[in-house]
Amino acid sequence: LKIVELSGTPSSSPMQQRGEAFRECIAGDPRFEIVETMSGDFLRSKGKECMQEMLERHERIDVLFSHNDAMTLGAIEAIEEKGLEPGQDIVIITVDGEQAAVDLLKEGKVNCVVECTPLIGDTIMELARKLAAGESIERATYSEERVFTEFDEDLDSLPERGY
Repeated sequence: LKIVELSGTPSSSPMQQRGEAFRECIAGDPRFEIVETMSGDFLRSKGKECMQEMLERHERIDVLFSHNDAMTLGAIEAIEEKGLEPGQDIVIITVDGEQAAVDLLKEGKVNCVVECTPLIGDTIMELARKLAAGESIERATYSEERVFTEFDEDLDSLPERGY
């Protein structure tokens, strides 16, 4: 499969970690080939521009892996303008889990949404209060996140994302 990657802002932690994790997942499987990676700086407009360029340069693109939903929304515009069907002609994997991406998943224009929730502020503030009060806290605290795919049966029952 020919994969294009829309990466985030160069040298940012999310860009580096998302790119590394994706490469680890496909490493060693000869079916997967990343044919190009472009930085869309986590921006919708740049996501569209980058996807337009990649669609011009590559005769065949099977998969788009996008480091965030904003770039994905722009890329979908470019894909549709090219006369292709997102989610059908090109499999789309996006990271963040914003409502817009989940809605596109439900419509079949996105195939996989990897959640990276921003709803951890209350937890962080509670931990900070405990530390300030001299209480001990667990060494690591993890947020609950999910991966949503076109194969999930409960997509219609998902509550509104809130972001």
